Amino acid sequence: MGKPSSQLLRVSQMIQVARERRDSKRAPCRLVCPFKLTKFVDKSTVKLTKGFGHAINKSVRGMLLLLPVPLNRRQVVEIQVPSEARKTPSTKLVEVCWARPLPISDRVKMYLAGTRFFFELPAPRQLPQAR
Repeated sequence: MGKPSSQLLRVSQMIQVARERRDSKRAPCRLVCPFKLTKFVDKSTVKLTKGFGHAINKSVRGMLLLLPVPLNRRQVVEIQVPSEARKTPSTKLVEVCWARPLPISDRVKMYLAGTRFFFELPAPRQLPQAR
């Protein structure tokens, strides 16, 4: 079995494990989602990471994400999800329920994460105006 085939098999197995854990039906989706992630470095420093991830599937309660950065359980991630109904993507806050590294090559790792939605942030024009 060639190396790309074994990597594809490994990703497929990880998705199967995720499928067994869910408590609601998920629909496949293939979306590229910009994300923002904050992580405490120490008591007074926070590191902001921005990038692009992939939504593999989603349900009414959460999404399965593939991201290029390591994640921890209970970590909060802000994602921009493209919308068919609106011109602008919706901003969602998700909590990481579990995360697993996926070695793509010797130098590249991706991270598969099962998430649940906290809530959707209002669009900028819907935010209350400061007076």
